[in-house]
Amino acid sequence: MRAGALLAALLLMGSAMSAEAVSLTGVNLAGGEFGGLIAVYGKDYIYPDKAQMQHFRDVGMNVIRVPLRWERLQPTLNAPLDATEMTRVDTVVANATALGLAVVIDIHNYGRYARKPIGTPAVPATALRDLWTRLASRYRNNDAVVFGLMNEPVRISSTAWAAAAQDAVLGIRAAGARQLVLVPGAYWSGAHSWTRKAATPSNGEALSGLRDPANNMAFDFHQYFDVNSSGTSEACVTPEIAQKRLSVATTWLRASGNRGFLSEFGVGRSAECAPVLRAALDHMASNKEWLGWTVWASSAWFGSYPFNLHPSQSPPQMAVLRPYLVNRPAP
Repeated sequence: MRAGALLAALLLMGSAMSAEAVSLTGVNLAGGEFGGLIAVYGKDYIYPDKAQMQHFRDVGMNVIRVPLRWERLQPTLNAPLDATEMTRVDTVVANATALGLAVVIDIHNYGRYARKPIGTPAVPATALRDLWTRLASRYRNNDAVVFGLMNEPVRISSTAWAAAAQDAVLGIRAAGARQLVLVPGAYWSGAHSWTRKAATPSNGEALSGLRDPANNMAFDFHQYFDVNSSGTSEACVTPEIAQKRLSVATTWLRASGNRGFLSEFGVGRSAECAPVLRAALDHMASNKEWLGWTVWASSAWFGSYPFNLHPSQSPPQMAVLRPYLVNRPAP
């Protein structure tokens, strides 16, 4: 099924659970988030080209997540989007759409703008709604576009984040866009810590009342499988621990009647990590609360980074991922 038709079906489905589990399976195409606040395109950061997208489409993926920097899209808060930068993003979206891929626009800012947290006087929560109102207006007629509100919000409470996220969702819908919206939690949006009481209130508590007028949202989780869930080590925990971490989110999704999307997860290249990755994929495939996932990550600029899935690196993780891809070629 082409991405547009797939997301149209998801739109009609709303928050009701599908008879099948995972419907969107794909990869993060990193590069657009690289570089600092002052950066040169093609030197400090880059967007994925059509050839890289086609590679992942051909192996059976049907969605890509594209990290972007808020400051490049909108150099001044509450002001028009930058024409040059948005032309580049438009090209990415057009290429993905032409290949039949859904594309997640991921604002990869950790809940900040120019290093200042959302909810401070410098970056009021209304600024996030303004950004998303503009992006939603631009892409509201392309049902292959998914709106990823924010990557891993930090330095903001779950309560404050929930209010900002709710306002952004309302802004998207007021702009006339009805596509899927992915809503992360605060505290890095970890699946394993979603209901943790050390965070008062937990993400699960703070976000339980969030509502979407279009009834087409999913909660956005991240989960890595090294010892501290940070994704900074090549070593992996056991498959049982991997599934236990994801089950925290699954249990909350089931109890609250919501859908989940795992937009970042991954393991290194060692043989010990293959069954861990398989256990995570099995968990999502077996629980209909999970709408989909995008594994971390592919970039021509990552080189030998152990999580790099770029085809130039012949990543062994792909052998584990392939059987779980929705559009995998027939054997």
